[in-house]
Amino acid sequence: MAAEVTMDLPKIEKRLLSCMLCFAVLGLAAVLLKGRLQVGIAFAVGAALGILNFHWLWLTGKALMEVQTAQVPRKTAILLVARYPLILLGLTLLYFSGWLPILPVVAGLLVPGCGVFAESLFLIRAGLHHKQTA
Repeated sequence: MAAEVTMDLPKIEKRLLSCMLCFAVLGLAAVLLKGRLQVGIAFAVGAALGILNFHWLWLTGKALMEVQTAQVPRKTAILLVARYPLILLGLTLLYFSGWLPILPVVAGLLVPGCGVFAESLFLIRAGLHHKQTA
């Protein structure tokens, strides 16, 4: 039963995105409780960019796993190639414009890593539970 839960990719994707959203909201709430609105906005922008980047990467991996030929679909190739330049362009724009502080944006970009870490803990727990019941 636990092995079936851990291998269900749509559920994993949903949990990952939920964890990322929770970490983004918790981080934003912590910053706003300190009374730093501009830093909070910068963190939210970084978290949104990071979650979007992760979502694009997930869709790319999913499309590559489903493709039956050696040729990658054009949309998948464009998303794979364009995601880092787009994030770099956004960071450069924010840095040189001075609209938002850059460090909270970079901290927000780490939100997907927190979500992946939380999901890995969930999968480890499910695996240990399955091992104990087997």
